[in-house]
Amino acid sequence: MKLALVQMESTADKKKNLEHSLELARQAIKESPRVIIFPEYQMLLPDFSDPDSVRKNAEPLEGPFTSAFKDLAKKSRTYLMINIVEQNIYSLKPFNTSVLIDDMGIIVGKYRKAHLFDAYSFHEGNAFEPGRDRLHPLEIPDVSFGTQICYDLRFPEPSRMLRLMGSGILTYQAGWFSGERKLDTWRTLLRSRAMENAAFVLGIAQCGSRFTGHSIAISPYGDVLAEAGDGEQILQVDIDLSLITKYSNDVPVIRQRRLDLYDVSGL
Repeated sequence: MKLALVQMESTADKKKNLEHSLELARQAIKESPRVIIFPEYQMLLPDFSDPDSVRKNAEPLEGPFTSAFKDLAKKSRTYLMINIVEQNIYSLKPFNTSVLIDDMGIIVGKYRKAHLFDAYSFHEGNAFEPGRDRLHPLEIPDVSFGTQICYDLRFPEPSRMLRLMGSGILTYQAGWFSGERKLDTWRTLLRSRAMENAAFVLGIAQCGSRFTGHSIAISPYGDVLAEAGDGEQILQVDIDLSLITKYSNDVPVIRQRRLDLYDVSGL
């Protein structure tokens, strides 16, 4: 299955981000991927110290930003996974939300970031509300995505739960802030999630002065199939889904769980 991972540098200008995202998507479509995936903060590079500006830029799930990609998905017959600042009718703080759009331009699933990045002196929780919905895969015909966002990567339990629900591909849309050890941490955690869950793992990253870049695709064996640099790039990846079954037979980590001793499935 062909996938396109769009590594981009977003700004605080929502209109520019939309125009740039659409242009990058059109470039990616030329290689005929089945799914195009964008990073976290695609719609807006937020200022955590100015929650009002984040809130004012938020849109409903079916707002203009998403609608533009629904149109593109339908015209190109391509699946799209985007990231938006989703308006929250119950709170002043919006959600950080992944949205999956099918090849007919219909929203078929969403995921709201559960773990906000309140670490290393960052305070994402100042500007966003954490998601509270129960985990569920985002699905298209024959493929189930276990979709998470950035800081969620540091928590292994959700990825295992999503894998047990049938997700053979785990995706992490990210604005992985740069800093000491951060790039090594990014690569290590993504490879770990792949091997411990017998799944493909895709990390789709922001780039620019504040972020690591290095979007990456990893096989269930932990092999790096493709990795971007630190600038804008469209990473085209062709993955062999049969490797999920092969790895599961070679290294049956899912079957060999000791449910008599522990169970974090949440099912």
